[in-house]
Amino acid sequence: MFGRKAKPPPAAPTAPAAAPTEADTTRAHHDRFRDGIGAPSLRDLETLLMSASNLAGTYYPEARSEAGFALYAMSPEAAALPLAERIPPTEFRHYYGYKDGKWQDDLYLSSGKADVRNMKAILAEDGFDTMGKRILEFGCSAGRMLRHLEAEAQAGEVWGSDLHAAAIHWAQAHLSPPFQFFTNTTQPHLPFEDRHFDLIFAGSVWTHIGELGDAWLLEMRRLLKPGGRLYLTISDQDTLAEVARTAPAHPSNDHVAALDAETGMLGRDWTAFVTRTTPWLQRCVYRREAWLARVGAWMDVRIVRPGAYGWQTGILLAKPVEGA
Repeated sequence: MFGRKAKPPPAAPTAPAAAPTEADTTRAHHDRFRDGIGAPSLRDLETLLMSASNLAGTYYPEARSEAGFALYAMSPEAAALPLAERIPPTEFRHYYGYKDGKWQDDLYLSSGKADVRNMKAILAEDGFDTMGKRILEFGCSAGRMLRHLEAEAQAGEVWGSDLHAAAIHWAQAHLSPPFQFFTNTTQPHLPFEDRHFDLIFAGSVWTHIGELGDAWLLEMRRLLKPGGRLYLTISDQDTLAEVARTAPAHPSNDHVAALDAETGMLGRDWTAFVTRTTPWLQRCVYRREAWLARVGAWMDVRIVRPGAYGWQTGILLAKPVEGA
């Protein structure tokens, strides 16, 4: 063997490529839908968070340069616009205003105005006036809805919060004053004293929270004054029916079909289910009657309005008044 080159060992057989998981498929679809605008740092963060056993206390940090820099400032173009017309980057719009393969600024703004109009109509139906109140939008992103409460912010106090720090930084630079913003985490706690707010609203937030949804509801209850209102939206059985009827090619239909094939869900008396597996994409659907029965033990159910928020059901709750 001396002076002779050893023969290399035989190569190990190549294992067949693993079939793509639901997470792989979902992420690929999401990247295509976002038209390539998703920052790699955000996708890397999603992958990291997806493998964590407990997500409580996390948030999406601001992406920084390789040198660690991040700049928070209003662009000169935005400064020349009325507050309600300042348009955030597409990565903060969460599909609102995306239609026919392109982003439409006017549609983004009008969708927020319409959702606020619907919310105010439901509140007025319940005898609640938004002026001069302390208001919080939980899960505000870049203020698509909140920006249309400028009069309320001038007359009272309007806050917005989100776990996406970059969206909050944009909102602070472009919409404050009169609005105030902060970054929250997935831990069910917000930095306010008990009974601080008259109104809390959240559009398409409980559609994504999952296991901590009830804990967050109880935190909203803590923050509300007695008689204060919580307006939120959920996906329920009506949502599933409307998506199937009006958008048969929507990926949600495939998710439901896959879940039914695995669990026989549609033939069972289900109360809730979750599809998709990344923190950014988790979707929660509730059997409305079961959800209301549980939540009704904590808060008064005032109005239930299917279709109040696109395909989602709008629900108005009130914190009970002690002794009433």
